[in-house]
Amino acid sequence: MRPHTHSPTTQYLHDAIENCDKTQREIARDAGFPHPNMLSMMKTGESKVPISRIPALAAALGTDVRAFIEIAMHEYHPEIWHTLREHYAPLLSEPEEKLVELYQLASLGTEIPWSGELEDALHGVFSLAAQDPEP
Repeated sequence: MRPHTHSPTTQYLHDAIENCDKTQREIARDAGFPHPNMLSMMKTGESKVPISRIPALAAALGTDVRAFIEIAMHEYHPEIWHTLREHYAPLLSEPEEKLVELYQLASLGTEIPWSGELEDALHGVFSLAAQDPEP
């Protein structure tokens, strides 16, 4: 059943549930909801998704918690979200911004799995870059 609303948050939750390999009962249990019907009400738009429950829902659904929170905050509390993004966003230096851009380009919209080998390789690259050039 499609959501009864045009809510981006409801649509995100609905799509995540539909794409999850767990039953709705399992998702509700894993997210800490005592009754699966709460999930049904959120999925159809009869009830808002509580922002405080999004991290547990995202974990139960295997979705990106940051994207889920961003969608909900933008929809439910746009003024607060704008203020937080403007004033609490991490302030990056120009080289840090370039690193983030490179990561985003390399990841092609997916998350690159972190490993010890990747960390060692990056540490080596940054150590090499930090060394003074030979005269």
